[in-house]
Amino acid sequence: MQQRFVASGLGVTTMPGLALRTHRSDGVKVTELTGIRRRVYIASYGEPPDPPATAAFITALTDAAAAAATAES
Repeated sequence: MQQRFVASGLGVTTMPGLALRTHRSDGVKVTELTGIRRRVYIASYGEPPDPPATAAFITALTDAAAAAATAES
């Protein structure tokens, strides 16, 4: 939906790379923003133990953040 607004000239949006690789509307120009830091917050509901999928997702995010920090230094 966001890409349709952009293609119609009605706006600008930021989108994750995965969303852009999965589908791109005709008329949408993509520009990668470099040097931009992003914050990701994790919140879960309820008491541990977390469901396995939630625990795996949190681990993957933590690992990705550590790899990004290592790459920056």
